[in-house]
Amino acid sequence: MTGLLAALAARRVSVISIRDTEFYAAVVSTFNELERAAEERNIRLKFWLTQDTTHGDAPEVREGITKAVQRDLVSLDNPTYTQMRLKITESDAQRYLKSVPGDADLYLNLADVFMSAYPNYR
Repeated sequence: MTGLLAALAARRVSVISIRDTEFYAAVVSTFNELERAAEERNIRLKFWLTQDTTHGDAPEVREGITKAVQRDLVSLDNPTYTQMRLKITESDAQRYLKSVPGDADLYLNLADVFMSAYPNYR
């Protein structure tokens, strides 16, 4: 989640709507691209994402958002928590992208995949 959030910040995304199932579908689509790219780069993923067919959410994504809030990477707007604000600045993004497995290009591509899969991210 850190790499994707940092790449989104690098792409000047500051707010993401997390109120509907399309958000979760876009994250799962992005993960599918990560799986493909990780295999090409010999990166071993230690997690997977699935979208719940009944509720439309993805529990692992909710957990990732919770951890991102705890690490002060994002905040959730009150009172309904439907908007996620990135606290990572564009300049911070480069530092985060240097510390995640893979390379910055991988995550910047993933940010592009996410924004294409979820064009109404704002």
